[in-house]
Amino acid sequence: MNVPGVPAELQHWARAFEGGNHYDAVYDRAAADAVLARNRRMATVLAIVGGVSLLLCLLLLIFGGAFTRLLILLGVFGLVVVFVTLPTILNVGRGMRRLAVGEGLLARVSGEGVSFSLVGPIAWNEVVGVIEYDSTARARASARIPIIGWGARFSQKAGNGSRGLTLALRDGSAVQARVRDENERGFVRLWGPRSSPARPGDIAIILDSFLDETGVRQLLETIVVGALMNGVPVHHPRSAADYIQTLGRLVDPKFPTV
Repeated sequence: MNVPGVPAELQHWARAFEGGNHYDAVYDRAAADAVLARNRRMATVLAIVGGVSLLLCLLLLIFGGAFTRLLILLGVFGLVVVFVTLPTILNVGRGMRRLAVGEGLLARVSGEGVSFSLVGPIAWNEVVGVIEYDSTARARASARIPIIGWGARFSQKAGNGSRGLTLALRDGSAVQARVRDENERGFVRLWGPRSSPARPGDIAIILDSFLDETGVRQLLETIVVGALMNGVPVHHPRSAADYIQTLGRLVDPKFPTV
């Protein structure tokens, strides 16, 4: 018997969940550690590039002369790369370290909810929406842009993937409070006034930094099925702007629309 609201090609997951089964998204811990190590090395290299670029600019200001144009070019190039890439690489590394605490288990999905090692089970009635996004085409286009493309490829090698998942939470404050390590509570991002006792929130995860293509597909399928079985809407934004609009509306009904 088919489960209402679930696409035909995903009915096998729905039947598995109705039977009390769950899906474990398991990743290669050694491969993830290698990406994290590369992330740290690239962050160090970018910091050095930034320092050298600033030094070149200072030399330009102090001495000027025949090398002025070359110093300007090298200094600006280095600073652009640093400003475009370093914040992303640092954020990606921080996010990966937060997720890499499950000894190889990225997430567990069932008909009752989804759980992560850092925060534990999140029931489907705590989720107001699921956003599944794929920015592969945009990432490829960015990689072809001069200078910026070099930085984009740099950050991709450091773990900044293009397939992701966001869970919008009704009471992000309550979910965040379950994170035992206070230093890691940024895993759950909060929205709205700080004075509010129950702020909405979201959890955003880059999947292809941890999982191969099959693993990404299966985790997304099970998340979608679990959500649909429990009346949680699933969104597929077409662009970065559409993603921001979708998430904004989920965490704040007064979020302006275009």
